[in-house]
Amino acid sequence: MRVSSHELSQRASRKAFAKITMLNIEVDKLKSDIKNNYTGGITIEELISVYEGTKVELQVWNYIAKTIETNKD
Repeated sequence: MRVSSHELSQRASRKAFAKITMLNIEVDKLKSDIKNNYTGGITIEELISVYEGTKVELQVWNYIAKTIETNKD
């Protein structure tokens, strides 16, 4: 089955925005965990590292979403 470029773009956009939504939730939770010192068995430094990495991942997915949106057919 072949998917049209429009449908492919729509699906890619939906997936990117779903990922962005989940990453925003994760960033908020990690920020709260750091504030409340809920480390869950890792050091606070490791938790901060996970938080910083998740923020970078969010930046990447925002870039991907922007690229998809600006290149729509």
